[in-house]
Amino acid sequence: MPSLLDVLCTLKSINSLLASFLHEKVLVRTEDISEGACFNFLKKVYDTVVSFAAKLVGLSELDIVSKTWREMFPLLAKELFLAIGYFLDIEYNVIGNDLISLWAMMLSYLTIGLSVLDLPDQCLLTYPILVLGCQLVNLYSALRQVNNSIFTLCKAARLIISHHYEGEMSCTGFFPFTTSLPNEATAASVGILLCSQEFKLAIHHAIKSIPEGQASELIQQLTADVLESMEWMRLGCSITDGKEIERLDVRDHCVLSFHTQAELLGRVLSEIYMILLDALTVTAGNCSLLGPSMKELISTVYPYISSLAGQRPDGVNKFLFSVMEKTSENMVSENEKEKHGISTQWIFVFLFRLYISCRSLYRKIISLTPPSASRKLSSAMGDAFTAYTGRDWMEKSDWTDEGYFSWIINPSPSLLDLIHHISNAYIEDNIEDCCPLIYVLHIMALQRLVDLNRHRSSLEYLLQQNDKLMQVKKLDDADLSLYSKKDRKLKRCILVLEQEAVELTDFMLGYLSLVANNHSSILSSDETSCEKMAPFEVHETYKWDFGICSVNKKSLPIAIWWIICQNIDIWCVYAAAKKLKKKFKKFLTLLIQTSLPCLSNSFLQVEKHIDKDCQLKKITLYQISQGLLNDSTLYEHKFVRRNLASRFCHALENSVLFLFSDSSVSDRNFNSLPVWPEVLSTLDNSSAVVSGRRHLKHDSATRSISNSSDGLSSEISKKQKAFPFNNVKFKDCKGLLNLLCWMPKGYLSSKSFSKLATCVLNLETIVVAELLDCQGALSSYGFYELFQLLVACRRTLKHIIMASCEEKIESSLSSLLSVAEGTYFVTWLFKSVSAVIGFLDTMSKDCMPESKLKKFSLMDHTSYVFFAISKYHFGQAVHFIGNSEQPYKKQPYSGVGSDQSILNEPGLRFNYLKDCEALRSLSIIAEILKEQAGSLHFPMKGALDNAKVGISNKAVNINKISFTISCFGGFLWGLASALNQAGKKSDEVKAKLLRWKCEPLSKLNLCINVFVDFISDLLRMFLENDQQPRSDYDAQSSQKLDYSRDSEVVDVDLVELHCLNKHLLQGLLKGDHLDREILLRQLLITYSAFPRLNLLVDGASLSSGMAPLIIDISQVLLLELANSGEIPPPFTFVWLDGAVKYLEELGSRFPLTDSTLNGNAYAKLIELHLRAIGKCISLQGKRATLESHERESSTKILHGDTGLPEFLSHGSHCLDEFKARLRLSFRAFIKNPSELQLLSAIQAIERALVGVQGGHPMIYEINTGSADGGMVSSTVAAGVDCLDLILEYGSGRKFLSVVKRHIQSLVAALFNIILHLQSPLIFYGKFVSNEGDRNPDPGSIVLVCVEELTRVFGKHALFRMDPWHIGQSLRIPGALFQDFRQLRLSEAPVSSNSLLFLDSENHDSIASMKYCPVDRQFSVNLFSACCRLLYTVLKHHKSECERCVAVLEESVSLLLHCLETVDADLVVQKGYFSWEIQEGVKCACFLRRIYEETRQQKDVFGGHCYKFLSTYIWVYSGYGPLKTGIRREIDEALKPGVYALIDACSADDLQYLHTVFGEGPCRNSLASLQRDYKLNFQYEGKV
Repeated sequence: MPSLLDVLCTLKSINSLLASFLHEKVLVRTEDISEGACFNFLKKVYDTVVSFAAKLVGLSELDIVSKTWREMFPLLAKELFLAIGYFLDIEYNVIGNDLISLWAMMLSYLTIGLSVLDLPDQCLLTYPILVLGCQLVNLYSALRQVNNSIFTLCKAARLIISHHYEGEMSCTGFFPFTTSLPNEATAASVGILLCSQEFKLAIHHAIKSIPEGQASELIQQLTADVLESMEWMRLGCSITDGKEIERLDVRDHCVLSFHTQAELLGRVLSEIYMILLDALTVTAGNCSLLGPSMKELISTVYPYISSLAGQRPDGVNKFLFSVMEKTSENMVSENEKEKHGISTQWIFVFLFRLYISCRSLYRKIISLTPPSASRKLSSAMGDAFTAYTGRDWMEKSDWTDEGYFSWIINPSPSLLDLIHHISNAYIEDNIEDCCPLIYVLHIMALQRLVDLNRHRSSLEYLLQQNDKLMQVKKLDDADLSLYSKKDRKLKRCILVLEQEAVELTDFMLGYLSLVANNHSSILSSDETSCEKMAPFEVHETYKWDFGICSVNKKSLPIAIWWIICQNIDIWCVYAAAKKLKKKFKKFLTLLIQTSLPCLSNSFLQVEKHIDKDCQLKKITLYQISQGLLNDSTLYEHKFVRRNLASRFCHALENSVLFLFSDSSVSDRNFNSLPVWPEVLSTLDNSSAVVSGRRHLKHDSATRSISNSSDGLSSEISKKQKAFPFNNVKFKDCKGLLNLLCWMPKGYLSSKSFSKLATCVLNLETIVVAELLDCQGALSSYGFYELFQLLVACRRTLKHIIMASCEEKIESSLSSLLSVAEGTYFVTWLFKSVSAVIGFLDTMSKDCMPESKLKKFSLMDHTSYVFFAISKYHFGQAVHFIGNSEQPYKKQPYSGVGSDQSILNEPGLRFNYLKDCEALRSLSIIAEILKEQAGSLHFPMKGALDNAKVGISNKAVNINKISFTISCFGGFLWGLASALNQAGKKSDEVKAKLLRWKCEPLSKLNLCINVFVDFISDLLRMFLENDQQPRSDYDAQSSQKLDYSRDSEVVDVDLVELHCLNKHLLQGLLKGDHLDREILLRQLLITYSAFPRLNLLVDGASLSSGMAPLIIDISQVLLLELANSGEIPPPFTFVWLDGAVKYLEELGSRFPLTDSTLNGNAYAKLIELHLRAIGKCISLQGKRATLESHERESSTKILHGDTGLPEFLSHGSHCLDEFKARLRLSFRAFIKNPSELQLLSAIQAIERALVGVQGGHPMIYEINTGSADGGMVSSTVAAGVDCLDLILEYGSGRKFLSVVKRHIQSLVAALFNIILHLQSPLIFYGKFVSNEGDRNPDPGSIVLVCVEELTRVFGKHALFRMDPWHIGQSLRIPGALFQDFRQLRLSEAPVSSNSLLFLDSENHDSIASMKYCPVDRQFSVNLFSACCRLLYTVLKHHKSECERCVAVLEESVSLLLHCLETVDADLVVQKGYFSWEIQEGVKCACFLRRIYEETRQQKDVFGGHCYKFLSTYIWVYSGYGPLKTGIRREIDEALKPGVYALIDACSADDLQYLHTVFGEGPCRNSLASLQRDYKLNFQYEGKV
């Protein structure tokens, strides 16, 4: 015999030859003219390959210990199965009718691999076998013979294990070599193949594709195979017993035991049978044949299930006897009874699963069967719902439930009794070995619960109707007695159903302990692995692949959790039952606990388990819990609304106690608020310690603990404070807080809000205390983890208050603030963060860089809390004052008189006291903030002076100042928001507030005045060193912007102030001074509240003096950003939103100003927006789109929160949010401008689109002709974006008048941009260069121009277009895609300093990147936009289009050519670009709309439709530019449009095409299209 290496080389040569035959199409089955010679050649080669495969299995017994054999076997097997796959592709008939041998060969090789090879070699062997198995199933599915492949596989599996009949083994060419294989490995190999997800999915798709007429035949073959399997099982038991040994050719070492057969039956064969039944398609056409076939199938299992489900005590023994013709006592010895019981469960699994699937399929058949037949089928099954109407139920007098097994036994025994009996006999002591049976029993219980719920709901309806009749009708005593009797009978029936349902629910929830134990075992996993891996990686071993028969002791809890969570709406109906209350609470606790690992890892794990068919391959506990928590229907259940808050608090408390083991923490009562005086006193002491240490230099390795309370040594304290920061529990604590942030809270009551807030505040106080007490004991990582937890606490508190501010639960915030004891709560909010920030800055050199961004996040969350509190309190006062007019008319100016008159009104007294208390609370908060501002006044001056000269150790003061300003901002914006909610009454309310001289309001005004002075002093740091404070420019500024009580005007044009410290501002844009960036943002946002608020203090304006400085700061920052050639850090876009926020507020004031005096200022601000928006577009690259496009394509999917504020996410999201803020500001300027202001805005946009810079008409910013294609400036791109905003949000007659005058020039400018940029290079990716490249991506600009043209041409009633506009718009699609077929996969060399910024969030140079790839998504977007443009113009400009129909035909033809199939050789060898199938289908759907629109305009284009049809047929028949035709999937998407063209063509046109095409493919294609059109599309007047 030749060596194995020689054989391997020979097999590789054969495969190389077969591959060339296949790829070069040398042997094509339908074109074989060799009269069988080619087939005989292939058959001979195939027989040789299979013969060697059989001999190789036979040699395995001899060479099993040979190292050479072990190394060569997987390589040989791989080549063997690869060769067989080639044979199937070239000529499947070489296999003949012996499919059993082929399956046996595959199973035998799997067996050898499992029993002999190591794990890596097993994987090398398993994959090609699975591929070949799927190929076989798919092949026979295409041949409409899928039943042959599946049932021969089942037969091969039975035979390869048992080898029962010598004659049957000899009829195949492979079985004689398989008899020496070990039984256990053989059974395992069968399980690997038949239970793999890929193989099961192939079978599922094959069954789905079966013609409906073959469904009945498939059921009949399934019935025969089930009978054969049961006979095989019975015969196997006889062999084991030895009574029929004489009938068989048995080898001593391979006699199969009962245990192996039972496992094969229940684990493997049942899985295949269930796939067949579940995937089978039932239609109205085949249901009449399927009904009798299903009856025949269920009759095969009737004897077995009837004996088991009977009421006899020896039912299980009867059942075993019916299956094996002997009882367990006669089969096994006493010491093997446990193993026998475990094996028996597989028979239960087989029969129960078969009954479950048959039951579901039969109900589908009943629902589609005609009424008369369906009632017979329903009666036979005992189904009282599927075939009966409501009237039938009303007329019934017997409502007895038929039972779960009524299809087999009548009366049906109780499913609950059967479950208990099986559980006691087999499961109770062997849960780990009976996992599949447990899951199957859960399915049966769930099916029964569905039936009980339907029956119960029907009876409740009848009971309700009966009660109504008793109340409405006048009944005599006899009728009343009859109705009363019916009423009692219905109630008894309902009670019986409820009792059974409660018991079944109790059974299902009884296994929640397994879920809890599973979760605990995950958390208690090896600490080392927890430290080295993320939590979801630790959990990877605890997952389930959705296979019932693959359920084991690790995956059973996941499977149970899956079925419980997926069907919560079925069993939660019985939550009120006393027996189930504890288990329902346990369910909620587990739901919260198991959701934590996934939430703390940002939902990224689900994608790892999704296959190409978008189906989950494997799932874990946390993914199941995540899915349920994301389901809004969960929160509709009463028991969830009632208990979720308390369960959450309980889980959070346990997590905290685990983290902090101090006695002070363990004794803490989380249900009551902290003792605020003690907490604040301790906080002040800790802050003093931090302040005393501020000027000391700290070393993280030698830092000691400053703890005045215990005086312990640093070493002891370090041991006590050694928190397990890497422990999963610590991450779960943050996960709990994140969970509460994004969960819906509308279902919570005021009490729940208070409970949650109390729990979070307790945790917050603990974390702050630990942070300040452990100043020297924590590493930088440990400090960062604790600091993260504090941020999460404050963020959670913010979200609780956000939810409580909703109108439907407005009383919640009142409850929260009263519980939080007002003043103490506000003081805590401020002082806790201030102390932590101070401590953070003392260790700024040692702390992690992320702490700086988290510090900003902490400020923002606290600011929002102040915003919510002030808005709530001031909103109460505003609402009261706005609705109480009479008292003010009586005493308009006397505060005392007004108060007294209000108190004399009975209806107003309570509200007055309540809202006066709200004003007092506001004044107290303002006083607290004023005190903090006073305490920072002198340190502020030193910090600012030192900041200018570069001293960094004073930065702590800047951070505290930033935090104080952020609290000011939140407070002031709360006031402004309350006024804004007053709507039209806001001006009246402001006037009343000014006349009302009550003490709280006076204090509030004084505090606001202090805020103004404090902010004004802070703005000094942005002036040059030699400039004086604001007194020098007050006179000048008062002439610029004056927000006064009587008028709000901009008096003169903007003039740049030269006293700004531009060097400092430029440094901020580079990211050099993060602390000052945060400070400037807080200043600008806080200052933006003044124009909105516009309260007056002592008759003077709040902010007029500082407005010019703020405007100039904003202007300098945005211009520097626009002019910068470098890519700014992502955080720059976060803090710059303060400047844009002020401009937005300024824009809302322009409609109130004198437009004749401020036209130039308005135009300058519009141009400023253009520059800034253009910079964003340049940085976005291919992602840049119009706002209208973003809004239309957005989806309403609930995403999990990442833990940061939405504006603090890094990368592209920061830029997108900043651009959205700029758009909001621009919308404020154009919301309601004067005609002169709108004209200046339109002119600015027009100049931008034309490419002319203001004041520099010789500088043209639109270029073409370079090697890199066309190019436009960022301002040009911004012009398109702003034009879209004007057309979207502009309104009114003056707006329409101005736009109408300029629309044609604007459209011409868009045409000009496209003309300059059109090039094949627009389809390639855009790399944003870090130096020098400031221009936007040409492709994205072309796309937005096309979309904007579509918008304009769609408004034909508003904007009139000339014929040349229409002609040019029809030419654009063809011009853009005329060279699309010549695109290569990559093109356009890129310099080494280019970056993929914001597309990949990578800020490092990509020196190795030489070419840009084609942007697939962009090409599809541009194609769809061009199609939309064409059919929009066709629809709204019919007559003009008819004049340019030749241009339209050319463009449509060029678009159609893009859908041609690109030959694989061009893609692989020459690198040409080609769309994927789904991309092509999407494009075809858009092109189809053009054809359909042509048909809609049949009266105009009817005479031209045959030209479009001719082009399609020409390309489809293979005469297009590529000569390849159109793929079937793409053509199917295009077909409805083609049918529409045929419908629009006259008979003469079609005859003309028939004549012109002549003999050939085109004429055949036309005839086929006409035939399909008549079958599928043509309307014949029938309904």
